[in-house]
Amino acid sequence: MTEETERKISKNTEKRRAAICGGTLGRENRYYIRGQVVDISVSEEMTDPKKWDLLTGLFQGQEKEITPFLDYGLESVRKPILVAEIVDQSGKILHRSPEIRGDESGFFFHEFTFPLSPGNYTFHIHFLKPDSYRQFGKDLAYLNTPGKHELVSQSLIGMGALRILSEEYTGIVTTSDIDQTYLATDIHSNKGKISTLFETPEQKLPLPGMPTLFKELREATTDSPLCFISASPHFFRRTLLSTFRTQGVKTESLHLKYLEGTLKGMVDKFWDTLSHPTRFLTEGLWGAVERVRKFAGSSFQSLFDQLAYKLTILLRDRIYLPTNSKEILLGDNTESDYLIFILYQFILTGALQGKELEDYLYKLNFLGRDAITRDNAKLIRELAEENHRIHGHINPVQLVLINKTELGPPSDEMKWNVRSALPTGLDPWKTEGIAPYIPTDGALGFALVMVEREILDLSSVLKISGDMAGQWFEGKVIDPNVLLELAKKLELPKETESIHKKFVKTLKEVLEA
Repeated sequence: MTEETERKISKNTEKRRAAICGGTLGRENRYYIRGQVVDISVSEEMTDPKKWDLLTGLFQGQEKEITPFLDYGLESVRKPILVAEIVDQSGKILHRSPEIRGDESGFFFHEFTFPLSPGNYTFHIHFLKPDSYRQFGKDLAYLNTPGKHELVSQSLIGMGALRILSEEYTGIVTTSDIDQTYLATDIHSNKGKISTLFETPEQKLPLPGMPTLFKELREATTDSPLCFISASPHFFRRTLLSTFRTQGVKTESLHLKYLEGTLKGMVDKFWDTLSHPTRFLTEGLWGAVERVRKFAGSSFQSLFDQLAYKLTILLRDRIYLPTNSKEILLGDNTESDYLIFILYQFILTGALQGKELEDYLYKLNFLGRDAITRDNAKLIRELAEENHRIHGHINPVQLVLINKTELGPPSDEMKWNVRSALPTGLDPWKTEGIAPYIPTDGALGFALVMVEREILDLSSVLKISGDMAGQWFEGKVIDPNVLLELAKKLELPKETESIHKKFVKTLKEVLEA
């Protein structure tokens, strides 16, 4: 082996063990931490621990270079055994967890009931050892390989932000989708889907005005929390978190989908069904075959559909929110956000519950897809029942806004889709206590509805308009004429008509000044 070859190997074969966490939002007496333990390949220049940001899981300078494709190949650490510490802003350790055991893909989750005062904290993740002979052998083989190889695995491998709300909190919690709600992502063409894998944080463009909308919303509501839910794969995490920071958007949590876990669940469930002859005897041959067909079909659809996934996340996160907190939900019309946000409310109010809820979800076919398996339907039922035990039959949702894009159906078709999907007798437009979604156009539409609801004021909408100027939207630059035209054509509910007219008049005066 030449000296040059040895030098190349030594520079590119080291690893750093890291916990990729992000943030989480909870309440005084109940909250959680989560993340994934992975091994990151590093060069010799990246072994300096002082240059690693444990909150982001990135080396100094990587914030501008990270892409989902680079994280796609991150090697998960099997069955890690961890300990988490809750640390206050002064650096004092307030609480230490018992051992936390991750799964075969390195994912971990732990719930806390140790009381914390409202405020901002950090949780530290310490790696103890793997609970897997395969992982232990893998680590030994790596360390014993000739050449300079070092598994940089100091005890502290990651951190995350933790925000705790008062049990008496009555303010707003905003939950938003990402693609076509916040980011201008082309997710409906193969070229667009592939390109998202290679985009750096600076290349991921927000829909015009959305970063400013979130900043104004946080400022106008006394630093109310912002959470994101996306069906994007989990390996988008470091890139998306860097994207939010680059665009000046502060977020409390980010939920992404674990696609490999969905695939593994499909395979495991398939073989479990086939390997139990009693099921064929009790259900009959065709009954068992139909059960397998239904599971395989809905599981495959769930790789792409968002309904079961997002409904589960919303219900689970609600458990950790204060009972009287109010929710704003933001989505778009390209998938099933507008149905999800309606179902979420009917479930929380108890209009759909128990076996009726489980059977309804299992049989639900929306937009031609069977997207909810029996297991997912049972899980949603369990989460609903836990919410009822904790909060009662309370609907926290105050406002639902849907970005009406050209990629999804128009408003009339959306309404028909919802009414066709819901059980007979459930109509969100005729049910007291349910907040029907409001279809509108992007940041300007969102903001004007919030003005009508007295969440924002007109000055916020003008700031959003100013930041939209010069941005690229639907194949053209937003110049003053385009901006005014966009403002005039907004789809808005009747109750915002006077505010809309006032805004258009003011904007025209500003642009002509």
